[in-house]
Amino acid sequence: MNPCISGLEGKVVLVTGGASGIGLASAQALASSGAKVVCADLQQSQDLPQGCEFRKLDVSSEKLTNELVAYMLERYGQIDGLVTSAGISRVGDLQSMPLQEWEQVLQVNLTGTMLSARAVASHMKQRAQGSIVTIASINGMLGNPTNLAYCTSKGAVIQMVRSLAADLGAYGVRVNSISPGYIHTPMTTMLDELPVGQAFEAMHLLKRAGKPQEVGNAVAFLLSDISSFITGVNLPVDGGFSAAKVINI
Repeated sequence: MNPCISGLEGKVVLVTGGASGIGLASAQALASSGAKVVCADLQQSQDLPQGCEFRKLDVSSEKLTNELVAYMLERYGQIDGLVTSAGISRVGDLQSMPLQEWEQVLQVNLTGTMLSARAVASHMKQRAQGSIVTIASINGMLGNPTNLAYCTSKGAVIQMVRSLAADLGAYGVRVNSISPGYIHTPMTTMLDELPVGQAFEAMHLLKRAGKPQEVGNAVAFLLSDISSFITGVNLPVDGGFSAAKVINI
């Protein structure tokens, strides 16, 4: 159960990648706090809570993204928040990664984030209010072997947030990023029972993996009026992973 976060009642929020994992957890946290949430994803979830509406979306399509935003404005009359959680990962290093997979990861994780932000920016600027939260990663803060495209895309998302915050701040629009650590989601299922997953978990200072709800609650905080003087920030929600390096003996 997500705690209720004040400052979200009646707000309208678009969550990309909102049908599973961190996106779904973010939608749940927002809906439980009184927001109206549109969960955009390629496939619908059966677990959408009350207050959430599903719309199909490929975030790499500018046309489809603009059409979804236009639909939301017609239906709700406003968009107060955006969460860009849609993302993919492909394993590969500099020499082994096929160019097609490199381009696919950048198209979804980086360009998709930009297209979503651009689609809502004019409306938010006109209203002189709004909050955008991107889901980056600790792998965008630190290097990671055989994960070239994902690390690069998430690092670029963090830098994009700083630039967007600089562009939109004068209009009252806030832009922040969250970098999750090891979170138990469908994307990490393959690691959960493997030695590498257990070793990764042990490197977190809290000695455990995170829950999607813990990231979702941070997303809700950054979208709420409680965080009204926070912009241009990348917030690690990583159990201390990025704060110190642990040597396990």
